[in-house]
Amino acid sequence: MTDAIDVAQDRATAGAEASRGGLRRLLAGGGLVLGLALSAALTGQTSPAEAREVKANLNHEMTGTVVDEAVQRMAAAISERTEGRIKITVHSRGEMGGERAMFDLMQAGAIELGISGAAIISAVAPEFGVLDTPYLMVSPEHLRRVVEGEIGDELRQTVLKNKRIRILGWMDRPPRHITTRNRAIRTPADLAGLKIRTREIPVQVEAFRMLQASPVPMAFGEVYTALQTGVIDAQENPLGITLGSSFNEVQNHIILTGHVREVQWLIASDAWWQGLGDEDRKVIAAAADEFMKWGQEKVYKQDAAHLAEARKRGMTIVELTPDELKRFQSGVAKLPKRFEDVWKDGLFERISKLAD
Repeated sequence: MTDAIDVAQDRATAGAEASRGGLRRLLAGGGLVLGLALSAALTGQTSPAEAREVKANLNHEMTGTVVDEAVQRMAAAISERTEGRIKITVHSRGEMGGERAMFDLMQAGAIELGISGAAIISAVAPEFGVLDTPYLMVSPEHLRRVVEGEIGDELRQTVLKNKRIRILGWMDRPPRHITTRNRAIRTPADLAGLKIRTREIPVQVEAFRMLQASPVPMAFGEVYTALQTGVIDAQENPLGITLGSSFNEVQNHIILTGHVREVQWLIASDAWWQGLGDEDRKVIAAAADEFMKWGQEKVYKQDAAHLAEARKRGMTIVELTPDELKRFQSGVAKLPKRFEDVWKDGLFERISKLAD
């Protein structure tokens, strides 16, 4: 990370020197040129002749998913609409770092754009950690009311204030389900002692503890081998990730718990964003909105196809009844009490009310 920060600082220094040199040339060139330059600076716009090339990196770890396809299409559209002047390179295997490292690299100016899941909340805005609570979001419609309403606005402002990371758009991520090697899960008691890989999200780690499992936070890249060697017994992910990572080779049950519903955030370094011209920001923002909506329309259709594919690959699908799901919900009912000193006061209740 130090190298990335050094590079970012070198870029900033070079940019400052270039700006000072440009100002000296403008002063030498006469009052008319200076007046035009000052006018452009005040309006925050550049003339077509002065439009500059923009190169940016977009980093994420969602290769092969709908959101990956969405940002690939977005990058292509932006390039086409600017005749190649704005070039966004998508790194879909986390080549520039995992989510948590990415937030710091964005602050340093080493990464311009990215896709983040729930990690951005626990790492950047823990007071909104209630959004990561298992079994809280009961439907896609409930999730949408939360994200697109006042609560979502408050979260976006908090992320911008805390880390200078700007949220440009979002789309639903398919619900997360548990997979196991040789165990059908129908009650919390069935989870007793199960070593399950979880993300490093405090409320989700605690939820699995409360459900009697043995959660094992682990980097995603280590999961397949850990399942294969028996270091862990189970994992939880959307179906697309489970199949795309070939977990079906080392797991044979999918339990449709749907325990977490969340969105994927398209994020940008605010320092980079503020350095763009007004017209460039408009082009990027419009494409972000367009292709996040494109992905939103596709994500649940693809999830249904993934379920059919899981059956085709020989996995056993365990569908829980409403009463069985309520047992899991009851099992994590004390989570708000456990996190009351961290979460924003009253947020759990506000989200719960939006389920109606």
